[in-house]
Amino acid sequence: MSIIDIIIILVYLGGTIAIGLASRGRQETAEDYFTAEGEFSGVFRIILVGLSITATFFSGLSFLAYPSIGFSHGTLILIILLVFPIIWGLLHYWFLPRYYSANCKHPYDIIEKKLGSEVRNLAALMFIFLRIGWMSAMLYAPAIAFMAMGNLNDNWFWPIVMTMGLSCTLYTTFGGIRGVIVTDAIQMLVIMAGVVLTIGYIIFNLPVGMDGAIKQLSASGHLKLINFTWNPTVTFSTGAILIGAFVSGMGTYIADQMSLQRYLAVDSLKSASRSFGLNILGVIALIILLVGMGLLMSLWYQFKPDGDLPNSPDKVMPYFVATRLPVGISGLLLAAILAATMSSMTAGINTLAGTFTLDFRVRFGSRMTSKQQLRYGRIASLVIGLAATFIAGLIGRLGTIFDISQTLLGLFLGPLLTCVVLSISTFKMNPRVIIVSCILGFVAGIFATYSSISSLLISPITFIVSFAFSVIGSKIVKSGTYGSANVPQNVNARAYPANKVL
Repeated sequence: MSIIDIIIILVYLGGTIAIGLASRGRQETAEDYFTAEGEFSGVFRIILVGLSITATFFSGLSFLAYPSIGFSHGTLILIILLVFPIIWGLLHYWFLPRYYSANCKHPYDIIEKKLGSEVRNLAALMFIFLRIGWMSAMLYAPAIAFMAMGNLNDNWFWPIVMTMGLSCTLYTTFGGIRGVIVTDAIQMLVIMAGVVLTIGYIIFNLPVGMDGAIKQLSASGHLKLINFTWNPTVTFSTGAILIGAFVSGMGTYIADQMSLQRYLAVDSLKSASRSFGLNILGVIALIILLVGMGLLMSLWYQFKPDGDLPNSPDKVMPYFVATRLPVGISGLLLAAILAATMSSMTAGINTLAGTFTLDFRVRFGSRMTSKQQLRYGRIASLVIGLAATFIAGLIGRLGTIFDISQTLLGLFLGPLLTCVVLSISTFKMNPRVIIVSCILGFVAGIFATYSSISSLLISPITFIVSFAFSVIGSKIVKSGTYGSANVPQNVNARAYPANKVL
C-alpha cells in the first residue's frame, strides 16, 4: 500500500467525520436525534434518504461477499434481482400505507398497538442482538481485507478494527440520524465510484475483447443463471436464492428498525415510497456491479494465472487490489470498503441507541426530560459502538463472509418479520403464544446453522416456524387474544385502494 493510498484513506476518514458532525442539525429532543421527525422532505432530501437506505444495508460484508460469489459461482446469484420488484410492490401497496396510518412515533410502536408491550420488548431485544452481531461482522470482514491488501500480519487486526469502530462511534454519537443519512449518501457515491473504476481498469487491461470474454466465461460455467435442485444443502440453488432473498429482504425492509427509522425521517407516505424505490434501484445496480467485478477477476486470472492467488474466494478481491490495481485506484477502493463499513455501522449504532432509549429506558425507567433522553441516547450510542468493536474478534468462527451475513440475519429476521406482519394483520393473536413461537423459530435457526442446510434458507426456516406456530397456537389458546380492534384506525386494506396509495 503506497503513501498516496494511505493519504486518500485518511482524507476520506477525516472528511466523513467532519461532514457527519456538521450535518447534525437541531438536536433538542430524542426524536430529533433518532428520527429527525419527518424533516427530510423535498426531492434532494428524499434522494439522500434513498441513498442512505442502500448504503446502510450494503455493508463491508456485502462489498466483499458479492465479488467473492461472482468469482467462485458466477452469475447464479443474479437471480436475486427478481425479488426486489416484488418486495417494492408489497412495501408500496401493503406495508407503508398501514405503517403510516398507525401514526407511529417510534419504529416498533406498531407492534405494541396490536400485540402489546411484551411482544414489542421481544422484538426490540431480537433487533439488538441482530445488529450488534451484524456490526461486529462488518468490522471483522473489512479488517481482514485491509490486512490482506497491505500484506499485514495478525497484529494489525485490532488497530484496524479500533480505528473503524471508534471513528463511526464518534460522529454517530454527536451527529445523530441527520449526520448518519448525509454521510451514508456520500459513502454510497464513493462505493459506486470505486467499483466502477475497478471494473473499468480490468476491462481495459484484459487481453481479449468482450466477445472473447463472454465465450471464456461461458466455457468456464460462470454465466449459468439457473441451478434447479431440491437439495437444501446446495448454497446457491435457484430456489434457495429466491426464497432466502425474499424473506431476508422483507425482514430487512419491513421489520428492521433501521429501515423503519428512515421511513419516519421523511415527511409523508409518498416520500417514503420514493426513497425506497430509489434504494431498490441502487441495490440492483450495486449487486450487478459487484458480481460483475468478481466475474472479471475470474476472467483476469484465467488469462493471467497467479501461483500466489489465495485459495479462499473471500480473499481474492483484497489480493487483486493489493497486487494489480494502480496507485490511487486501490486507495479509492479501500476508501469504498471503508465507506460501506462506516455507513452501516453508523446506522446500526444510531438505531440501537434508539431502541435502548425509546423502547426500554423511556418506557420502563424513571421519568426523563427531553434533554435527558437525548443525553441518554448519546451515551447509549457510545456504549453500543464500543461493544460492537470489541465483539468483532469473535465473528470469524461463523465461516465465510457470506455465511456470516446470512446466519446473523436468518436467526433474527424471521421472528422479527413475524412480529411486524402480525401487527398489521387482522388475525386475532395471543401475545404470549407469539413470544413462544418466535423463540421456537430462533431455536430452529440454531439447528439449521449447525446443519449442512444452505445459509440462505435460515431466514425462511425461522420465519415459517415463528409465523406458523403463532397463528396455529393463537387459534388454540384463545385466552388473552388481541383482536382486530387493536389495529390502528384505517389500517384495513379496503381503506387503501392500490390506485390511491400515491
